[in-house]
Amino acid sequence: MSRKERIRLRNQKVRQVFYELENKHPQWKISALLEETARRVPPISANTVAAIVKQYGIYAD
Repeated sequence: MSRKERIRLRNQKVRQVFYELENKHPQWKISALLEETARRVPPISANTVAAIVKQYGIYAD
């Protein structure tokens, strides 16, 4: 599996975890969702999670 493929799969997993948390905890602030997603999918930061979810910059598919 190539590096590009691993990154694409990681990004899909991050989005999936984020949206599952968002549906499960609609009362949470976005920052709490980002931090919890980063905690569940290490070793990335909340800022990286935000970029992946927004498909910003190099994290766009």
